[in-house]
Amino acid sequence: MAAVGAKTIALRKMSSNGHRNAEKRKREEDNVIGLTEIKRRRSGEDEEPRPGTSQDPLPSDRGFNINRFTALQILGRGSFSEVVLASFPGRNTFMAIKVVDREKSKADVIRRERRILLKAQDCPFICHLYAAQQSADRAYFITEYLSGGSLAAMIRMCGSLDINHVRFYTAEIACGLQFLHRRYIIHRDIKPANIMLDGDGHIRLIDLGLAQDGVVPSKKISGVTGTYRFMAPEVLREKDYDAAVDWWSLGIVVSWMATGQSPFYQGSSRRKIIKSIKRKKPKFPSWLDADVKHLVKRLLRKKPKKRLGVHKNIRGHRFFNTVNWEELELRRAEPPFKPFSRVPRNRDLPWPEDGTPLHPIDGFSYTSPSWTRMTRRIRL
Repeated sequence: MAAVGAKTIALRKMSSNGHRNAEKRKREEDNVIGLTEIKRRRSGEDEEPRPGTSQDPLPSDRGFNINRFTALQILGRGSFSEVVLASFPGRNTFMAIKVVDREKSKADVIRRERRILLKAQDCPFICHLYAAQQSADRAYFITEYLSGGSLAAMIRMCGSLDINHVRFYTAEIACGLQFLHRRYIIHRDIKPANIMLDGDGHIRLIDLGLAQDGVVPSKKISGVTGTYRFMAPEVLREKDYDAAVDWWSLGIVVSWMATGQSPFYQGSSRRKIIKSIKRKKPKFPSWLDADVKHLVKRLLRKKPKKRLGVHKNIRGHRFFNTVNWEELELRRAEPPFKPFSRVPRNRDLPWPEDGTPLHPIDGFSYTSPSWTRMTRRIRL
């Protein structure tokens, strides 16, 4: 009981009832997006970008200059990029800007990430792209700022999550993965650090830099890509694979949410972790809920074709018997808690200066209609 109380206190610290009007408007906008997607699937309409939708590339602001934004803090760093929290002049609006060093990253990889983000524009469970711009030697992905923090941070704070949290988050992640897979996109790096919460407490999948599109049912791809603790056995064995790898990663994520740990080897030895994933059966605490355990076992089948999500629809598993999937896709399902709305400190960080001008990347003059509407009233 003490552990449950500690989790409740920790979650309450993250929750807030502020900004109700703004959040209501956001939910209404997201509901329209979700309803449009459901109607499109039912009617069998073509899922390619259509004229007038948010996927249509629009002309960029002439003379785009990243210095128009105020950089507040660094949210994260990678080998080829960093993510910066920034604000737009004249408006109390925060955005996350991924800054990619074009000298270190290949142009086709940058174009692919932009292409995938555009294909995912209509999904309420994937981070929304506002604009894709470039300077002399950098590319900029301007996206929504997800103020609720990451699932990884929540797990670190709470140790493990209440079963209702696990059910809700798993269901929304599954919706995001199914959206991608229907469009022949594999994420390839599903892990708690790449799963964020928005201001309302809903899930958003982020970081599609390793994602691969064009993976039709008759095609498989290769490449040891992702985070090895969350990689499927076929990836670690360097075999060809398909979308089944995302369902394996989800199984590891569910275990982390429910127990605070992986069901495989827990030590720091990379060799032993990989060996455990390839050869061992998953292990669970004796107290773990039976339905959660059954779900994770089905997701962690060594044979990809037997894995839940590939073999049978995950929505039919008994763990989700209380989930109304249509309400969930419309974002009408109430999240288990609402994150605390953190206001960043106003720190004016310097933007990196460009070096040698590189050849422009095709397509990096994209601005979404939502970004245009937001900035139309602002004098640039």
